[in-house]
Amino acid sequence: MAITKVLKNKIIAVVDDDKMLAETTAWDVIEAGYEPFLLFDGNFTDVNAMVSFILSNNAVGAVCDHRLSNSGLANFDGAKLVAALYDIKFPSLLVTQFTEMDTSFSIRKCRNKIPVLLSREETNASSIAKGIEICTSELCGKIPSTRKTRRTIVSITNIAQESGETVVDAFVPSWNPHKAVRFPAILVPEHLRDSLKPNVCLFAHVNTGAEKSDDLYFEKFELAPEPDEDDELA
Repeated sequence: MAITKVLKNKIIAVVDDDKMLAETTAWDVIEAGYEPFLLFDGNFTDVNAMVSFILSNNAVGAVCDHRLSNSGLANFDGAKLVAALYDIKFPSLLVTQFTEMDTSFSIRKCRNKIPVLLSREETNASSIAKGIEICTSELCGKIPSTRKTRRTIVSITNIAQESGETVVDAFVPSWNPHKAVRFPAILVPEHLRDSLKPNVCLFAHVNTGAEKSDDLYFEKFELAPEPDEDDELA
């Protein structure tokens, strides 16, 4: 399928190791008013090399699939790419068709640098156009209330293993006291990881204004003091 160039100097990189999905997204990019540049082939072993390649093609934004290794396009995932692009203030959207499997673990590792996460089914011209606008606004310092963090209690309920790594299941009472959230233990500073056990409480900066658990991210963990049995609050 030939992708027609429609608007110069408004190039959006479409990064997806599935050529058919890349081309489908490209049509949405065109309808959103941009010119798509497709990146579905190659063998990138360094995220910075892919960032440089995207920039060398004069792109002003990107739409990235999360799983990029199935066909050998990259040995890192889209979340890591979007995070690297965020660091250079380059607006990028992350797309996944494995929402339930990816958001609580591999995507959560970089969620603080992913302003917009779209499921495959909600990815269209409208969501792409709006997403690029949201990303650009955040990169300019206009952070929406759903993305602003506050220091809050995180109460650990379980420690488990996922994909060979330790994950933490916890409650964030100020967000939702009845729904547990999973995050990778690697987000917690190394000197605190031995303390990660059920019934232990931490302080963390969390965007408690998030509407969905998929949108939550965690930063700046601290070990919360144990309740004092003499303060009548334990």
